[in-house]
Order: sequence, then structure tokens, then C-alpha cells
Amino acid sequence: MEKITYRTNFCRIFELPEEYPNEYCFNGGHFVPFLMVDWFSPIPFTEFPEYGGNGPEPWEVYEPMLLIFLKKKQYVKPGREYLVITNFGESFVFKGE
Repeated sequence: MEKITYRTNFCRIFELPEEYPNEYCFNGGHFVPFLMVDWFSPIPFTEFPEYGGNGPEPWEVYEPMLLIFLKKKQYVKPGREYLVITNFGESFVFKGE
């Protein structure tokens, strides 16, 4: 994983499709529509040395808090899955409740 820095502090949230193609991908694959529903900096800027902080905590500290924050967003639909991809190499999938 890449180090979390002020420059890499960014993530995108994608709503995953309800269904995926079930044919083999031998001829170049299949297009699968993902919907980007949000983007933002997941770590507070005040934690970075550029803003007077000591540097961010390990990702494991932020991921549970980010999940709670995301599940409250208006775009999260019950039963749908969402993919979170960061610019510092972390990712996870969660399901709307």
C-alpha cells in the first residue's frame, strides 16, 4: 500500500451494478457500468504536517469511521453494494442497509 499523504488523500465511491455478465471474458471482457456517486478526502486535513498535524493514523483507524459516515449518505440504497477506492491503495466494499 502507498503511504497516506496530503497528496494521496482522496477516494471515490462507486455504486456497483445489481447484476454482472455471466459469460466468459475470453474476447476482451464485458463492460460493466459502475456509477460514481461521491468523491472526497477521507482523512481530515488537520492531521497532515502541512496543516500542523503529526501525520495520519494507520488506515485501519479511519476505515470503520468512514464506513459509518458513508452508510448515512443519501445516495446509499438498501441492498446495493458500493466500492470505495482510495488514491493511497486501499479499497473496500460495503452494502447499504
